[in-house]
Amino acid sequence: MNCESARNLEDAFLDDELDASARAQFEEHLAECGACAEEHGRLGELRTGIRNGALYYRAPAQLRDRISAHLRQVEPGGGAWRRVAIAAAILLAVSLAWNAAQLRSRETQLADSVLASHIRSLMGTHLMDVASTDQHTVKPWFNGKLDFSPDVKDFAADGFPLIGGRLDYLNGRAAAALVYRRRQHIINLFTWPEAANPAGADVSRNGYQAIHWSQGGMEYWAVSDVSAGDLRQFEDLYRR
Repeated sequence: MNCESARNLEDAFLDDELDASARAQFEEHLAECGACAEEHGRLGELRTGIRNGALYYRAPAQLRDRISAHLRQVEPGGGAWRRVAIAAAILLAVSLAWNAAQLRSRETQLADSVLASHIRSLMGTHLMDVASTDQHTVKPWFNGKLDFSPDVKDFAADGFPLIGGRLDYLNGRAAAALVYRRRQHIINLFTWPEAANPAGADVSRNGYQAIHWSQGGMEYWAVSDVSAGDLRQFEDLYRR
């Protein structure tokens, strides 16, 4: 395994998505390559920092109040049907909390992966596989490399010039990363076909903004350290 292959598998390794053989090859490469091991360590620390900074979610106050009100109405020794009602209410609350936690977990994992991919692209030499300001050069480059064709646009006239693209790996599948510039800042636009249950919410962490939207059967994540206003302007331009 060479350094480029290792960089392409970094996200999948951190998300524990590699099979035993690929994982062993990746770990063997890290043991032999100090540069990749150092970069892997930095990404691991970043991932840990992002996770430790996640918000703690409590059950909604209205849900707690509703359950408490039902329990206060139950008379002692009030019959089997009341005990069944209590059990059902508790089971419903636990189920809602578990489902909400699972959804937040998926959203957090996807946001972590997107942010890590953006930062990794800035740390090494793998920002672009194809460097071009011509959308008619960048778009055909993806042919045969992905099972979809990304919608490549250029916004040079609006201050967001296209500068290239690359392959990436996110959300358990190959993704296209379209690279734009905003003055001295880089914007990565990640895109892949929309999942049956798309997950993802806008995040702002450690100076980076990441916004998510779906359009035309595709999911999009735009990530950068530009201001939130600039990134929203970029989203509006792309949505047109």
